[in-house]
Amino acid sequence: MQTGQMIFLALCAAVFIIGVALFIYKKAHPDTVENEKRKVSKRLRTFAAPRGFRVLDNVRLVSGGLSGWADHVLVGYFGVLLVYDLCYGGEYYGANDDKQWIINDGGKRYAADNPRIHAQQCSGRVITLLREAGYRVNVDSVAVITVGGKKTESFLKADNVIKLSKLGAYLGRGKFDEDKGLDVAKVAAVLEAASR
Repeated sequence: MQTGQMIFLALCAAVFIIGVALFIYKKAHPDTVENEKRKVSKRLRTFAAPRGFRVLDNVRLVSGGLSGWADHVLVGYFGVLLVYDLCYGGEYYGANDDKQWIINDGGKRYAADNPRIHAQQCSGRVITLLREAGYRVNVDSVAVITVGGKKTESFLKADNVIKLSKLGAYLGRGKFDEDKGLDVAKVAAVLEAASR
């Protein structure tokens, strides 16, 4: 075998080994935040599909120079639900009006933005955008604690914060069955067009 062929085979073997190592690493260390966000999106879509509702993910809205965001937006005949993911394990502490909530994870403490504050901003953008398009809608919000496999407790003194396991029951409440005559496809299209 010639030297050039040996070098080529050695390079191929190295690329193969690196590829296998990356595959094994990704399996052992999944991107948990993205996995948790996908779980919420999947549950929302499972709820939305038979009802003709729409789910938008990673929504960034700009209206009149002001912006708002939500991890997920559920558009239904009832109106609009803004959904925020809390994807970290541990004990959650905070109140409705706190700018940040504290997460205690086995003695390590982290600060996380209070999604209710973002929800208020995003709700304003949604209402403004849809009013300009000729729609008047109700906008609600919920934060979903989405951690699987780790002990997670909520000691939050805040409204509309639930665990992922309770999302189905939350969506099963009567207000999400109300038909306020909203054109789901058109409202979703307005929000998609404004999303960046």
